[in-house]
Amino acid sequence: MSRSASTPDRYVFTFADDGVVTSVAEVERDGRLDHERIEKDESYRLTDGLVVRTELDGREQEWTVYGDADGDGYWTEIAEGEGALDPGVLARLRGEPAETTPPLTTAAGADQYVFVFDDLGRIVSVSEVERDGRLEREEIEPGESYALSNGLVIKTELDDGRFEQTVYADPEGDGLWSEVAQLQPGAGWSYSELW
Repeated sequence: MSRSASTPDRYVFTFADDGVVTSVAEVERDGRLDHERIEKDESYRLTDGLVVRTELDGREQEWTVYGDADGDGYWTEIAEGEGALDPGVLARLRGEPAETTPPLTTAAGADQYVFVFDDLGRIVSVSEVERDGRLEREEIEPGESYALSNGLVIKTELDDGRFEQTVYADPEGDGLWSEVAQLQPGAGWSYSELW
């Protein structure tokens, strides 16, 4: 259950000595804990100060990273994505500078996009690459913006009263960009801290 449209959900985790999460509870609005069952196809583990949840959804792997920005024991979702969690993404979420982290990779079979930049580096057009190679233009909606930052494209949008950021990378340098992570900047972490 969501706390409110602008407040991120908070979680409490119990850890075994090896970092495996043994229980998950969402903090309700009234402060009570709503314990959630850890399903057979998902796992949670404490990794370098972050909780990483992986889940197999059919044949697709999905991941979610939770952080406790102020160390109070309440964790919030800070990023999510599909495919295997990229070590470069995890390093950046841990706060390592982009210059010292492994290069970002994209999941095999991930949707690909083509961004058109103007002379000032602003994104003026977005198209998704269809399976047959055609480009399908996507509208840049009101309340949605794109920016090029540190070699990554960052899409910022307002969703259910909260800002979300989607990070795209072009690791091959071929002009085909794929999503590497969705960030939850309202969860006590900011884009500048992560990327």
